[in-house]
Amino acid sequence: HLMRYLIIISSLFLILSCNTTQRKEDAKADQDVKEEVKANHKEKEDKKVKANHKEREDKKNVTILDFPSISTFGDSVIYFGCDDILFKIPKSFNFSIYEDTIIELNQFDKRLDISLKFNWFYERGLDNWLNIIGVASIDMLKNDKIISTIDLKEIIEVEAFMDNDPESKRFGQPVRDDIYMQDINLDSYLDIKIRSVCGKGCYYSYWIYNHQKELFEYDQSLNFMRTYYVDCNDSLVYSYEGGSAWYYDCSAYKVTNGKLELFQSVYYEYNEDFNLEIYRDANGSIIFADTITN
Repeated sequence: HLMRYLIIISSLFLILSCNTTQRKEDAKADQDVKEEVKANHKEKEDKKVKANHKEREDKKNVTILDFPSISTFGDSVIYFGCDDILFKIPKSFNFSIYEDTIIELNQFDKRLDISLKFNWFYERGLDNWLNIIGVASIDMLKNDKIISTIDLKEIIEVEAFMDNDPESKRFGQPVRDDIYMQDINLDSYLDIKIRSVCGKGCYYSYWIYNHQKELFEYDQSLNFMRTYYVDCNDSLVYSYEGGSAWYYDCSAYKVTNGKLELFQSVYYEYNEDFNLEIYRDANGSIIFADTITN
């Protein structure tokens, strides 16, 4: 019997010892997890502090642009320091399209070896305004073959109006005369600019000419750009984005290697007691705000 009791006591001792060891291991594992969580949290907090510090430093170093005043809310553009560039750019112009038309661009710029084919579609009397946009698409042709097509049906929301020039031979006929050739990105090549939306004001869509591919490429990011001032010294294009006499938005686009990218924007608000200015960077973050008491 004594041996039996000794065996039972030994077994109990082993079980208790194992449980104690397991509890210690579990406790250590829990502590390791807590330490890891704490370390990860500290790392995240350190990164957040560094990011906030960097953001504050970036805001300190950012240049707040002095946006030129808007002399007119029309489509006229003021150029500053652009004489050398303008000398290289062919003269801007607009097309007047009444029907299917093919136009060789070589007559405007000897460097171009492509043509534009304007595909006309206009059916009066139908409820669907897409039937009266006039130019439904534009084909780019090289050696009489289509190399690319601009589909305007999903972009243009302005119908073709009647030719109201009494001296025109096609007076009273529907015409698309708001398709412009104009250098948008200051690379000396003419780009396509088409009036696409009209409300309080009219806005345009842009196809930038890629001289390496010999194609006009749609740049949707420029859809609400309405250039009113170009600073060639700093490669900045200033745009009036819309508003009223009491408030409006302007944006500045930086031109880098022929690519226009939003650089900074400003919101102006005029009140009886104060004026408000809010500047934002390309990501929409506020970099400066000021309230001026009248």
